[in-house]
Amino acid sequence: MKVVGDRIYLKLIFFGTALAGKTTALEWIFYHVIPDEMKLVKELRQVKTSFGQTLLFDFAPIEISQNVVTRMFSATGQDYYKGTRTKVLGGSDGIFIVIDSQKEQLDNNLKILRELWKCQQEMEGLADAEIVVLYNKNDLEEIHSMEFLQEYLGLERHEGFSTCALTGHNLEDALIAMLKKLTARLQAGGFDVE
Repeated sequence: MKVVGDRIYLKLIFFGTALAGKTTALEWIFYHVIPDEMKLVKELRQVKTSFGQTLLFDFAPIEISQNVVTRMFSATGQDYYKGTRTKVLGGSDGIFIVIDSQKEQLDNNLKILRELWKCQQEMEGLADAEIVVLYNKNDLEEIHSMEFLQEYLGLERHEGFSTCALTGHNLEDALIAMLKKLTARLQAGGFDVE
């Protein structure tokens, strides 16, 4: 959280493996959930590779109240650009962990979670970030259930949603859950959230 004058700036990250649906989820929320009057930009700001994957990050600043601005980022999931993930993760108030529910992605999900847990141990303040898990791609056939993934990946203590980023299934509910967690934290810290 960053306080500038009378404004509070929150940082939310969509974090997960390559092609898990991070950017698709962020795009769906930005274009279908967030009212135009809350958007501080008309289009997502994106830095992509030549073949359309996130290179560094995707960015959407949103004014969620008179004095609170939420900056949402999607971190790259490609291992080739792994070094940029820690830069994007720094200073996060909330992390949407995007799990690719496809059975073939189980090991990749474990790998990216280990990276996140390591970052939480090493990066100041990151262990305090609120977490909501998106068990994505629930529209496909060869997937693990949310319940299996929660247990296998050790994510039972975090609020989770079975999602489909392409259709937006449960994304609004996940965003509301995250914003409630952050609002409660702000209020507990004595901030007046108008």
